[in-house]
Parts: sequence; structure tokens; C-alpha cells
Amino acid sequence: MKSASPKKGMKKSSLKLLFLRVLRHKKAIGLGLCTLVIVDAMQLIVPKVFEKVIDSLASGMATRSLLLELGLLILGLYLIMGIFRFFWRYLVIGSSHRIDRNIRQELYDHLQTLSPQYYDHTKVGDIMAHATNDISAVRMATGIATIASFDAIFLSVSSITIMIIMNWKLTLLTMIPLPFIAFMMLKFGALIHKRFESVQKAFSTLTEKAQESLSGVRVIKAYGDEQSEDRYFSEKAEDCVLQNVRLARIWGMFQPMIGALAMASMAILLGAGGSMVVKGIISLGEFVAFSSYLMMLIWPMIAIGWVVNLLQRGAASMDRLQKIFTTLPDIMDGAKDIEPEPEILVKNLSFTYSGTEIEVLKDVSFQLPAGGTLGIVGRTGSGKTTLVELLMRLYDPPEGTVFLGGIDIHEMKLSNIRGMFGYVPQETFLFAMSIADNIAFGNCDISREMIKELSSVVDIDKEIQGFTDGYDTTVGERGVTLSGGQKQRVAIARALAVKPRILVMDDALSSVDTETEAAILKRLKKDISNLTSILIAHRISTIQNADNIIVMDDGRIVEQGTHTELVEHDGFYAELFRMQQLEEEAKKEETPDSDEGGEG
Repeated sequence: MKSASPKKGMKKSSLKLLFLRVLRHKKAIGLGLCTLVIVDAMQLIVPKVFEKVIDSLASGMATRSLLLELGLLILGLYLIMGIFRFFWRYLVIGSSHRIDRNIRQELYDHLQTLSPQYYDHTKVGDIMAHATNDISAVRMATGIATIASFDAIFLSVSSITIMIIMNWKLTLLTMIPLPFIAFMMLKFGALIHKRFESVQKAFSTLTEKAQESLSGVRVIKAYGDEQSEDRYFSEKAEDCVLQNVRLARIWGMFQPMIGALAMASMAILLGAGGSMVVKGIISLGEFVAFSSYLMMLIWPMIAIGWVVNLLQRGAASMDRLQKIFTTLPDIMDGAKDIEPEPEILVKNLSFTYSGTEIEVLKDVSFQLPAGGTLGIVGRTGSGKTTLVELLMRLYDPPEGTVFLGGIDIHEMKLSNIRGMFGYVPQETFLFAMSIADNIAFGNCDISREMIKELSSVVDIDKEIQGFTDGYDTTVGERGVTLSGGQKQRVAIARALAVKPRILVMDDALSSVDTETEAAILKRLKKDISNLTSILIAHRISTIQNADNIIVMDDGRIVEQGTHTELVEHDGFYAELFRMQQLEEEAKKEETPDSDEGGEG
């Protein structure tokens, strides 16, 4: 997998990347911050109103009309604060959720561009952690952290300015703990960032283990291995708890220490400010107002720790996401936007998977004309599936080795290449939706009548009609509610539904009996007569009518020809054919005996 160079892809700091995300929604967030300024301005006026109330009461100058007027003023201020608080939350928090949505979409779209090779080396748990915890952390950093940091700065500057105007000496005294808060912020910020990365890594491992265990739950139960799996999962969960506790320990020390230093300012105010009230330097109302402004200042002090924590988490998560975004796909589009003829030419193709040194294919060459049928047979691990995946550029073959319509596939757009193929993979995968939707997966415009017609071609229409909901039956995750043969036939119908020009069936009838296979092949022969077809199989009966058959062993083509020619050649193919004939004859001989003993 190719990654963007550090100079190009990762030179921007994670915090700057967060800031750039915020800038994409600058209008809504800017308007939200303006409404926040109005809320804070009203909040700054309230202590002055209380100062006037208390001083008028202390001096005996208070009147009913004055108190009513000041009470209504306070009520009006809080009403305005409530209205504008709704707007800043709607605008800023709403923008953070839109950022969340955009990142999720970008991540999903980017993951779609990456080749299968990326997923060969990347754990599903890591991807799920990116799609859940990391994106949520970014949302918190771009939403709550953004508003809290702006609110803290505005209130701090405003409160300190008002306090200095009221009494600069008392302000300087109450500000003594502030440098210590700044020191604490710098001391713990980097540590929080590092430990949060450990938390995310542990969560990825736990998610991967959970996904693996749930996907393989039938195997686990079949082997009675629940206890060992439970032990493995508990180990991963314990590590996840440990990493979270290590983070919580730092955060648990950080927050109370910030709060204690903030309360130290209140203690100074009570001592020094109370003395000034007694001496008549400041009035009682001024003392109360000053304490209110100091309390407003304490909130930003406490918020510093919270904001730093959110920003560090968001930065760590953005860094992890950016590593995915800057990962370039192995397989890139060619320049030619053309649809070539469905004829295939492979010349001297050798291939080795990335990260290994073993050649999977060795000097493979063959030609398949448009409308022709190629059969491929060979031992397990001989390179049959790899070969067809290279034809579709699911993996990248060397240049000058694979041609479609006489054009090197490296020169063509990927959508044009893959749009030519209808692929039935060896490992059948169905989505957790209805049978009809699975068949129509590659062609959403296909009619229900055509879906039924294709189902008849693959000999599964009657079985589907027998289900309670017919074609609307939900097949469950990975098609678990269907048998292996049913899944394979639905997959073949899905491949035919896209109206391919080249049909590839990779051992697609291995889960059906020979009689059903023969019936399906007979029906398919008419439907695929105009298609270029590649049939991979272990059973000779599947491919014996192909125009050309290649026999693979250890990544090489060891025999090639028609069925008759290969049988006459008396090599591996002929031996395999004779063995399968003997197996079929043995089954036929066993059938009457089993019938006679049916009553037991």
C-alpha cells in the first residue's frame, strides 16, 4: 500500500487539521460564536445589576420601584441569554455533527478506493475504531471544545478587564494562581495525548477480537471453544480497561488540581477583598460583583483542562484518520476511458503478493477470444483465483502482461475494466437484505420479472417461492439463512443481473450436487452463449464443454487444450477425470442399497 510522503501528507499538525475542518463551516460556526458573545455580554452585565441592588439595600436607598425595575432587568437579561444560547448550540453543535457526517462519508468513500491488498494487512477492528471512537472524538473537538475555548477566552479577557477597572490591586492578588494553571496545562497536555492514543489502540484490538468471535461463532460452538475465546476476549477487555484507567488517572489528577488552584483565587478574594470591605475601600456590592466576575473567571480555568483533554483526544484521532486519508490506493486509474472488446490476452504473467517472496503465478500465457469459454482447473493453491483477480485489477499485474481487447489494462479506467465483468467469487458473500435486493445489487434498475427469470436460470426460483416472504426474504448476515448451494446460485444470478460482457465463475457450483449442476449449466449455456466466460472448477463436468481448458499447478500452466485433447494427453487432467468418473459410479452403485435400507 502506497502512502503519501510525510512531507506532503502528514506535515500539517493534527490541531491544524482540526482547525481546517472547522473552517469549512466558518459561516455557521462564526454566527454561532457571535450569538455566544451576546450571551456572555448579558452574563457580564448581571453582576453590575446585583452590585446596584446590594449597594442600594446597604445604603437604605432602595425603593420598591427600583427593585422591581432591577428585577425585571435581570429577568430580561436571562431571557435573552436563553434565546441566544439555543442559537449558538444549534449552530455550533450542529456544525460539529455535520463535520462528523462529512468525515464518515469521506472515510467510507476513501476506503472504497483502496485495493484488497490494503484490507489484507489492516484489521477490521482498526477500521471500526476509526469509524466510531476517532470520528466521535473529532466531533467533540470541533464542537464542544471549539465553543468552550472561545467562551473561556472571551469571558477571561472581559472579566479580567472589568476586575482591573474595579480594583487592580485586588485583581493582581487573585490572579496569583493563574501561572500555575498554565504550567499544569502544558505539563499534562502531551501526556493526555499519548495515553489517549494507547486507549484507541486497545479499543481497536478489542473491537477486532469481538468482530472475529462473532463472525466465527458457529465454529467456536462447533469446537466447544467458548471458554478459551472468553479468556482471550477478557484479556483484550482488561487491557482496554487498563489503558482507560491510566488515562483517567492522569485526567483525575489534572482536573481537581486545576479546580483547587481556581478555588485558591476565591480564598484570596475572601481574605483581601473582605478586608477592603471592612476598611471601606470597596463597597459590599462591589465585593459581590467582584466575586461574581472571579467565579466567571474560574469557569475558564476549569474549562482549560477540559478543552485541552478534548483537543488532545481530537488531535490524536485526527492524526489516525489522516493516516488513512493520505494512504493512496495501490491501483490507480489509467488514462483511457474506453470499453474494449471482451477478448483477453495474458502474456508471460508472473505475480507475487506484496510482503511475500513466493511467486503465485509463473510465466502464465493464454488467449481467450470474445464469446469464447475458458475452463481453469488445478489443485488448491495453484493460482486460479489470483489469475482472475488480476484480470479485473483487484490486484495489479505487471505492465504488459494482461490485455483486454488488445489494450493493456493499466491504460484503462478501473470502472471500465470492472464494469465488463460479472464475478462469482469462490467465497460467496451475500448482504443482510432481501434475496431480490441481493440479486439486484449491481443493477438497481432491474425489474422483479427479470430477477425471477434469472433465478429460474440458476434453478432457485421454486426454492425462493417456497420461502414465507418469497423474494423479500431477508437472508441474514452473510446470507446465513441460506444453504451453501442456495447462496452460490443467488450469487450467479447477481452476476448475470449486471449484464456482463465477461462472466467469471470461480468454483461457483461446488456446493450443489452434480445433477443440479448439470441442470444449471444447461440453462446457463443459452444465457451466456454470447458472453466471454471463465469457469474455474474442481469438477471436470463443470468445464468439459469449454472451448479451451488450462490446467494449473504451482502457479504454472502445465496442460492446455480441449477436454478431448487433454484426456488423450493422459496427464494430470486425464487422471483427475478418471478419478471423478469412478467417484460418480461409486455413488450410483450405493444409491439402490441406501434406498433398500431406508426403513432401517
